Amino acid sequence: MNRREAIAALLAGPLVGIRSLNAQPSDLTALTIAQASALLITREIRPIQLAEAYLARIARLNPDLNAFVTVTRDLARRIARELPEPRGSNPLMPMYGIPIAHKDLFETKGVRTTAGSLLFEDYIPETNAEIVQQLEDAGAVLVGKTNTHELGGGATTINPFFGTTRNPVDRLRIAGGSSGGSAAAVAAHLCLAATGSDTGGSVRIPAAFCGCVGFKPTFGRISTRGLIAASPTFDHVGFLTRTVEDAQIVFSATRSASPSGGASPSSSVSPSGVRVGVPRAFFFDDLEPAVAQAVQAALASMRTRGAIIADVNLPVSEKSMAQVFDPVFLFELWGRFGADWRTHPGSFSKQLAEVFAIERPTVSEYEAGLAALKEFQAAIDKVFDTVDVIATPTVAMTAPPIAGPIDGMRILRNTWPFNAASTPAISVPIAGTTRPVGLQFVARRGEDDKLLQIARRLAEP
Repeated sequence: MNRREAIAALLAGPLVGIRSLNAQPSDLTALTIAQASALLITREIRPIQLAEAYLARIARLNPDLNAFVTVTRDLARRIARELPEPRGSNPLMPMYGIPIAHKDLFETKGVRTTAGSLLFEDYIPETNAEIVQQLEDAGAVLVGKTNTHELGGGATTINPFFGTTRNPVDRLRIAGGSSGGSAAAVAAHLCLAATGSDTGGSVRIPAAFCGCVGFKPTFGRISTRGLIAASPTFDHVGFLTRTVEDAQIVFSATRSASPSGGASPSSSVSPSGVRVGVPRAFFFDDLEPAVAQAVQAALASMRTRGAIIADVNLPVSEKSMAQVFDPVFLFELWGRFGADWRTHPGSFSKQLAEVFAIERPTVSEYEAGLAALKEFQAAIDKVFDTVDVIATPTVAMTAPPIAGPIDGMRILRNTWPFNAASTPAISVPIAGTTRPVGLQFVARRGEDDKLLQIARRLAEP
């Protein structure tokens, strides 16, 4: 098995069956962050009421969805009860009383953090990951830890150790990965927001499959400290929410996200005059008809509302991933977990073990990949001299069945280039589709607030 075949096998993962269910959101769990915050500020609802509504819904739906690995019922209740009363017209904290979940790759003090792996099955961290601490300090209420692909290394969240996360729209289909539990939890109204990590698309892919928003900021904008991760060159910390406005609120609540204060979540731009670059080569190849139709309709709607749509060319091809992504990712994956594989091979799934069964890239291959990566990033930067954002389908298909077939490389093809580019990227759901379809917007490195503002306006009906 060569490197490409090993990665493809890893992304596809094992096959598992599921059961179906039906559920409707309660009144409180139907609120967005913006709506819930307004009621919390005026004391029309209390944090404990909101927490209890979500805990009840988790108890009812999670047994079938398997979005959560750990539910922190007692902790959530304690946090909600201990939050101070809001004063005046503003809360004391930007995420005051908001129920959130953390992907189980993020360390949580005193709460089991499995990373979807037997290696960490009983791991209870002594400190919080940076992003966990930031959101806790901002007043968020932790309701649990969400399921992930094993060690975050795949696009399905079909986990051989902690079970498969089902798509809340269609329980016979995958939720995507590796932040599949977070996306399913947000889309099924089991939490108001969830953290995710994104190495090659792990926030945006499940957002597209489940019908929610997935935001990956500029590389390094949010610290990865406390993230059990594999590739420091590509790992990003991001969020899953129901709306772009909610993503703005969560992003602005992270201290490291906006050193200068950032843009207000309510600030926005008009669609008129926004320059949208559309890279039809590669990114629009081999699209499922339903995806192609939905994306073309979304682009037409933007044009009608005044956006300037123009074709652009990106330096991405079938060979690009093998040049700028594969050798760097595999070298760093080996560096992080290779020793564990040698000493505890039984703690790895067959799919992940196959990656370690092939030869590790050499140092010279790794250095060549980093050099190619630097050139790639410079080339992507130049594209934004002529456009404000790039727009592509997030994934070439809608969520495939859990029973297969699952083409992991096809799932990944439209998202990994923007991890390599280190650019901010967001997936927003396109309205009116039978199954969820995501539209991906990408902006220049460092223009996170601008991206969120544009996505919010262009994504609105």
